[in-house]
Amino acid sequence: MAGKKRRESVWYAITHPRKLGSVEYLRLINRVRIFVAAGLLISIFVFLVLAWLGGINKVVDTILSSDFYLYGAAFLVVFLGFALRFVKWSYYLKQFKLKVPLHRSILVYFSLYAMDITPGQIGRMIAAYALSKISDSEIVDVLPVVTMDIFTDSLGFAVLTLLAALYFNQYLLLVIAADLLLVLPTFIFLINGWFFHRTKNFMERHTIFKVFSLYGDEYFAAQSKLSRPKVYAVSLLVTIPSAFLWASALYFTFAAVGVNVPLTQSVFVFSTSQLFGMVSAIPGNLGVTDGALVALSQSYLHVAVATSYAVAIMARLATLWFGILFGSVFLFYTMKYWKIKDKGGGVGGRFKSAARRLRRLR
Repeated sequence: MAGKKRRESVWYAITHPRKLGSVEYLRLINRVRIFVAAGLLISIFVFLVLAWLGGINKVVDTILSSDFYLYGAAFLVVFLGFALRFVKWSYYLKQFKLKVPLHRSILVYFSLYAMDITPGQIGRMIAAYALSKISDSEIVDVLPVVTMDIFTDSLGFAVLTLLAALYFNQYLLLVIAADLLLVLPTFIFLINGWFFHRTKNFMERHTIFKVFSLYGDEYFAAQSKLSRPKVYAVSLLVTIPSAFLWASALYFTFAAVGVNVPLTQSVFVFSTSQLFGMVSAIPGNLGVTDGALVALSQSYLHVAVATSYAVAIMARLATLWFGILFGSVFLFYTMKYWKIKDKGGGVGGRFKSAARRLRRLR
């Protein structure tokens, strides 16, 4: 029974890349659904706390009296940020010469955002399995596309926040420290193979690390195709404008509640709040980004108390939760790509059998 439970986990999927079948994949999707549901409950609790702290009647009145056309623009710029990042995703696929039809690539790419509620976005690794299934590639050869996508998304926000902090000369040391905490660990352990090769012998002697030594050489050999200056330059040309679009959602949210805040200052407040949340590695940055938005809106932008709490709730709905719910639709749709040929069951036989087994286990 313990072995079966291990095979259901995201950790097992990452550390045993060649042992994941249709049943395990379906279980992982079910785990993501649980993460989304749990995250939604926690987020609702956070929103209720924010509303209570800001004066629940005033906060609710501010939200309900807002201009929903302007608020809709916040969702639009976030979507445009998603679409712009797809250019980077397609560029990575091209570097690996993966044959993925455009519509399928779009489906897998947008499914990534459903996993933003997992710790450190580690759940995005699940999308690599769908990508490997579609392209008929080894998972260790495809995984760098996802890890690099996560890293450069974070890098784009880190650079944007640093540029904004330099421009306004505000919170510079805090931003630099947060940037280093966010970028360096991922670069050292997942992007650059230097640390792995230096510690490989140690890993092989210890059971807890042995699995990394088994697949590390293949993974970092594939990752090296993306760890090049040209790739980073192209990535930043996409991720910095994309991060700016995301952050500008706060500007439209302020406009929706009738508060005139300059676009550049709105971008600075949102990107800084998002950066602090990303460093925490808390699923969805729940509580951290929300609190930072309130604190910076009041202390830096001098926004009224009730308004700052209302705007924080609205901005998080337009960014985090819009992405998660939008991505979830695509994530569950990609399950159909696990319909495979089996010698005994025909096309889709194993997938249907797995689905029936999963329903019985619930």
